Amino acid sequence: MPKYFQKSLLGLALIFPVMTTQGCVPLVVGAAAGGGVVAYAKGDLHKNFDNSVSDLHKASLAAVKNIKASVYLDKIGRHSAKIKFEFDDKEKGEIVIKALTERTATLKIRVGLLGDEIRSQMVLNALQKQL
Repeated sequence: MPKYFQKSLLGLALIFPVMTTQGCVPLVVGAAAGGGVVAYAKGDLHKNFDNSVSDLHKASLAAVKNIKASVYLDKIGRHSAKIKFEFDDKEKGEIVIKALTERTATLKIRVGLLGDEIRSQMVLNALQKQL
């Protein structure tokens, strides 16, 4: 095989993974950046916090109550927590908190079956007011 074809094939082999995963780059960069970045992907709102799982759990419960939603599941462990809630119009939501370190955690909010970005952001805003 001539060298020209080998170099072209190698170039394509290197470019192909970059082109096919370009949509994941902002999410990865956002996750690495820390507390200030909010990412909305596939119906889920993600944000990292410089707070413990316990602190985020307490703030999440207060936020859900402040937006007039009712909690129907509340689980907390040492490294994770899950809160399921329902709005007055019967739309359901979920908050999942997972520890990254002892003092930092990642939070995922999903409202509705397909993901309602506006309501998810509303929950996040209410939660941040509690911190």
